Amino acid sequence: MKKGIVKITGAGIGPKDMLTIKAKKALDAADVIVYDRLLNSDIIKDYEGKKEMYYAGKTAGDHFLTQDQINDLIVEKSKEGKNVVRLKGGDPYIFGRGGEEALYLLENGLDFEVIPGVTSGVLSLMYAGIPATFRDVATSISFITGHRSQGTENNFSAYAKLDGTLVFYMGLKNLKDLSADLIEAGMDKDRPAAVIMHGGYPDQKIQVSTVENIYADIQDKDFGSPSLIVIGEVIRLRDQLNFYENLDLFSKKILVTRARTQASSLSEKLTDLGAEVIEAPCIEIKERVDENFTQALEDFKEKRYSHLVIHSVNGGEIFFKNFLKDHDIRDLAGVKICSIGKMTSKLIKSYGLKPDIEPDTYIGEELLDAIKRDLKNCGYKPRFFLPHSNLTREKLLNGYRDLGTLDSFVVYENTLPEEKVDFDKVDYILFTSSSTVENFIKLYGKEKTAGAKIVSIGDITSKTIEKFGLKLYGQSKEATIDSLIEFLREDSKNENEKN
Repeated sequence: MKKGIVKITGAGIGPKDMLTIKAKKALDAADVIVYDRLLNSDIIKDYEGKKEMYYAGKTAGDHFLTQDQINDLIVEKSKEGKNVVRLKGGDPYIFGRGGEEALYLLENGLDFEVIPGVTSGVLSLMYAGIPATFRDVATSISFITGHRSQGTENNFSAYAKLDGTLVFYMGLKNLKDLSADLIEAGMDKDRPAAVIMHGGYPDQKIQVSTVENIYADIQDKDFGSPSLIVIGEVIRLRDQLNFYENLDLFSKKILVTRARTQASSLSEKLTDLGAEVIEAPCIEIKERVDENFTQALEDFKEKRYSHLVIHSVNGGEIFFKNFLKDHDIRDLAGVKICSIGKMTSKLIKSYGLKPDIEPDTYIGEELLDAIKRDLKNCGYKPRFFLPHSNLTREKLLNGYRDLGTLDSFVVYENTLPEEKVDFDKVDYILFTSSSTVENFIKLYGKEKTAGAKIVSIGDITSKTIEKFGLKLYGQSKEATIDSLIEFLREDSKNENEKN
C-alpha cells in the first residue's frame, strides 16, 4: 500500500495571513489535518467539513491527546496512504516538538517534510513594537524555554550572562523564580523586561517593567497563557515602534453579520486595521436555479432581451456561472446591463463588460428611475431579465412590469443559518442589509445588542434597524463596504481623542 507523506507545518502566530504560501499549499493538498491549540482558528475554518480533522491541543497539565497519541495518529493516517499535515502554532522546531515527531516518523519508516512558520518569539515582539535585534543595542536573540519537564529543576541563572535579547517561552508560571535567579546570578535588576500576552492578536496585552519588578507589576492584571517574557534593552524602543496598537481599529471587537461567503473581504480589511472580528453570519446563501431559468437563458441567443438587471453580487455570480456554461459572452451584445452597487459593477467588469445603467445611490428604486430616464422616447417596449433573491421586494418587481415585460427568476435564497455563534459584548455590530437585521434578532435577540454601537450600510437597512426598536448609532455615507469601514475609523479616532 502506498504511504502518505507527513508535512510537519508551522501555522505562524497572529494574523491568518502569516501562514506561508507553502503551508497553504500543503493544507490545500492534505487529506488529514492534525492541529494544535495555539494557532489562528480562522486557518482551520477554511478546511472544516472538507478534510479529515483532528484536534491535538494541549495546555499545561491538560492534553486532549498525549504526545504519544499524536505520534501514533499521524503514523496511522500516513500508513493509510493519506497525506497528513501536522499543523502547529508558530514554528514546528521552536519549542513545538516537531523534531520528536519527525524522528518517530523515521522510526516507522515514513516520509516527512518540515515547513517553517513565524515563531512567536519574533512576531509577538514585532507586534509589541520591540525589535528582536537592533544595531548597537542588541546583536543577538536567545529563545529559551521557561518551562522545564516534570521533575527537572527550574534554575535560570545560566542565562544571566547572555547578551542581547532574551525571550522565554512558556515561563509565566515561573516568572518570580526566573527574575530572582537572573538577579542573583548578576543581571542588572533594572534591565528592561516585558510580558507579552496573545502577541500579534487584537487582544494582545503588554506590561513593560524591569527584571526586578515585572512579576509584581503583572499581578491582578489577568495575564495568562500564552505569554512570552522578554528581557533586553530593545524594549526601550517600544514607544517609538509600536505600530500595531496605533492602528485605527486596534482592539475593537466588531461583529460582522454578512453571509460567510461575503464576509471575508470585510473581515480582512477590519483585521488589517487591528480589529478583533467576530463573524456571526445572519444570512446563508443557497443557490436555487430551476429549468425555467436555464431555458430562459437561451433567449439571449435570439436577442429577445433588451435589459439584463443585476441587483447584487450573488445574483450576478449565479447568472454568469450558468450563462457561460452554454453561451458565449458575445450573446449579451446589444443588451443593456443595469446594476446596483460598486461590487456588482466590479463583478460585471471582471467579465469584460461595463454596466450601461447604474445609479449613484445603491437603492433599487434609484435604478428603476435611471432606467425610466434612459427609456424616454426609446420607441420600443423593453424586456427585462432579472435574476434575484427570494427577498426582493415586490414593489421593485412591479416597477419593472410597469416599464415593460419582466422575466424574473429567484436564483438564490437568503435563509436563516442553522448554527449560531457564541460571542460576548462587542464594540460594534455591522448590518449590511435588512435581512441581516431581521435574522440577527431571530437568532440572538435584541438583548445581544446591549452596549454595542449599531452601524448600518444604508437607508433601507437603517429603517429596518429602527423598525425593530434598536438604537441606530450611525450609518456609512455610501452604501459600500469601504464607506462603512471609513465610518468606523473616524468614530474610533474620535473616541480615542476624547480619551
